[in-house]
Amino acid sequence: MTLAELQRSDPVHAANWTHSEQQLVFSEVLGLSLTEQILAAESPLPDDKIEQVIHIARRSITGKPLAYILGVCYFDGLKILIDSAVLVPRPDTETLVEVASALISDHKIHSVHDLCTGSGAIALAIKARHPHCTVTASDLSEHAVRCAADNASALLLDVECRQTDLFEGLSEFQLITANPPYIAWDDPEVDPDVVAHEPAMALFAEHDGLSLIQRILSEALNHLCENGVLCLEHGHRQAHDVRKLAMSMGWKSVQTHQDLAGRDRVTRMQKP
Repeated sequence: MTLAELQRSDPVHAANWTHSEQQLVFSEVLGLSLTEQILAAESPLPDDKIEQVIHIARRSITGKPLAYILGVCYFDGLKILIDSAVLVPRPDTETLVEVASALISDHKIHSVHDLCTGSGAIALAIKARHPHCTVTASDLSEHAVRCAADNASALLLDVECRQTDLFEGLSEFQLITANPPYIAWDDPEVDPDVVAHEPAMALFAEHDGLSLIQRILSEALNHLCENGVLCLEHGHRQAHDVRKLAMSMGWKSVQTHQDLAGRDRVTRMQKP
């Protein structure tokens, strides 16, 4: 079977992979870049590689995220190691990296901390973009911290990863980023496959998904330098509530940014 025939096969078709997902599968299994995949389209493949791709496709049909099956995903151009104990980084979250990156460039920021870091994707993307910054990361989950540390090591990026409950034991920073759990437990829009396969600890929060966000808004005031900035990812229907909470606590320059789909995704604010 050639690569082109494998791409058209029933199991691969049934997996319903996006173009980028299919490219990732063939890259991981066959070790071929996109250009090499195109050039090798009519070349026969080893039987073991064919079986491996078909096995992955059949596992995908069950709804398990491809990142968990492969053990990797890409985020902001970085290859991130993933397992089922951490959230799969979403393209929407790259909006948070973009907002943080612009702040670092515009305000000469050199100290950054990423809360609820999970796989470490956000912290690592910021460090890769801004090597001069001191970037640290933390998470309540010991497993997540190990995963983030493994990613930092694999990518040769100097990011210190710590297990802590939000700001416990942390000092002050010029910029704090966070993609906390923000989905309400009864949210009807959540994909059932997400609920079935991804860690609830990284997804859900009480009080309509705002409980941890509220804690971060309150406690971050004590862990930002003068004129420091907090950047929070949230649900696309939560922007109004997040801005309202922030302004009630005295935060200034509160501003919401949209993701690539035009949905409210990240709100930034400055320490008063």
